[in-house]
Amino acid sequence: MKFSLEHKFPKRVRYARVYFEAGPASVLFSLDGTSADWHASIGRRRQATMTDAEYARFRAEVPAVEMLDEEGGMVLIRDAAGFEELWRKPRWVLERARKKRD
Repeated sequence: MKFSLEHKFPKRVRYARVYFEAGPASVLFSLDGTSADWHASIGRRRQATMTDAEYARFRAEVPAVEMLDEEGGMVLIRDAAGFEELWRKPRWVLERARKKRD
């Protein structure tokens, strides 16, 4: 179980972040000035970490058809099976994969 609280409390709340994780569930609440944001998830994120050689073998089996976006250290591609994959570089870590809707 994880619980973290970040804050800057001068005379009034200007910035606060609360993160709570218990088992596979997590909740994040963020307050920054007048804007607030929250995210919640149940279930573990599946991440696949690969070396460059493993990634090359994976791409040979399921080739990338199109690069949709590349920003910073992230690459969004569409593979031959119709999945969109979001990879983080320089180490190849699969953040998210989803099936293309037709």
